Amino acid sequence: MKTPQKPSERRSRVLVASCLLLFCFLFTTGAGPILVDTEQTGLGVSWQDRVVRYNPESGAEAGLGRLSNEETLAILRSFFEEWQKLTLNGIAVANFSVVEGQGLGSVTPDNLKDHFSYCPPTETCPTEDPPFVLGSARTGQSPILFDTDGEITDLIHGEGAKESIIGFAGPRVIERVEGFLFITEGQAVLNGLFIDCPEGAKETDSCQDPEVTLEEFEGAIFHEIGHFIGLDHTQVNLSSAVKALSGDKSEVAGIPTMFPLLIDGKEQRSPHFDDIVSLALLYPSSALGTSFCTLQGKVFQADGITELQGVNVVAKRGDNPLLEATSFVSGQLYVGSSENCEAKEGDFTIKGLSPGVSYQLEIEKISSAFTGGSSIEPCDPPQSGFQATSVPGTFACSSGGEVIITGTQTTTDIVTTKGTQKTTDSSPDAGGCALIPLTFHSFAL
Repeated sequence: MKTPQKPSERRSRVLVASCLLLFCFLFTTGAGPILVDTEQTGLGVSWQDRVVRYNPESGAEAGLGRLSNEETLAILRSFFEEWQKLTLNGIAVANFSVVEGQGLGSVTPDNLKDHFSYCPPTETCPTEDPPFVLGSARTGQSPILFDTDGEITDLIHGEGAKESIIGFAGPRVIERVEGFLFITEGQAVLNGLFIDCPEGAKETDSCQDPEVTLEEFEGAIFHEIGHFIGLDHTQVNLSSAVKALSGDKSEVAGIPTMFPLLIDGKEQRSPHFDDIVSLALLYPSSALGTSFCTLQGKVFQADGITELQGVNVVAKRGDNPLLEATSFVSGQLYVGSSENCEAKEGDFTIKGLSPGVSYQLEIEKISSAFTGGSSIEPCDPPQSGFQATSVPGTFACSSGGEVIITGTQTTTDIVTTKGTQKTTDSSPDAGGCALIPLTFHSFAL
């Protein structure tokens, strides 16, 4: 996603569109950062000073469905705390803090624009020259709203949206400070319409449409907190998700929290290996570099010369491929324009690999179903025209801190079957998220 900036300004502010979650199949927006500085550094964008700040809705009237404000706050706090405490092999690999700011009080449709940046679907909203903001809210706060009956969701995304969107979240303001982009404000809405039935409600009660279990709801919101922190989607173990959608849930434990589809709220409530590695890439602790190994290489088109962007490169542990697999989309960290995913950038870097363990390297296309609100950096629509394959041999290192790179005993460079011809596909605006109705029958690998 390209971030507009005035060259003459040391600090710039822009509004960043939220990602949203559609229930049944589509989450709201290879794992990595949800934002990349494509203007200057080619780095993922994290919260400034590694401090994630949020301001929750507060007060007795600010409940969420059947949950009271205090019950909702307790869940929210526990989610942020859990994201902070994730480890690999018992080692803390990510380092950031979370600060809960002043409560917002009760947010209603009448005062929504005092707290939340958005442009109603029925309006044409003016924008400023970069830096720009949509809507009227520039409060310095990072609101998390408890939309108890879905009315606010409808105001933001259009009438009827409350019946399909469980929640949406993400960064909303970024600033350039001393040459680097940082998130300084975020925002989120949690839709309580999905959990408004009282205990013991009958299946025929009107509150059941729509309705999910609290367990399922928590899995979805845990995903949204990942976006709020700055994480993108991932496509690790896509085949396991396809099995689950067809009724075979034997591999749901392998589906990451940040997978673009809500497959199993209970399982996706527990972060996968790939979720932890992705968080560590954005907020690395020193242990990530000293206790684990790194795998680096490039992906090329069929000529072996032209680098290819947008290929999902997956490292899977040989003796535990389902639960220990992580990915990196080639060329996701780049500087410049990437129209139709044609940037000549094929670099990939996979971290968090255990010493003394063998990994198999594979490549695959990002599913054509993952566009708009479910897209994965850096290509929307996804790259295509090549076949999935496994790279010959396995990869391993003997001690933490080692880097396996091109030129070692087994090369990590990958040559695909994609030719050098240019694609003619048009690329939609990747700067925003959209409601995309998705059913199993339209899901394509």
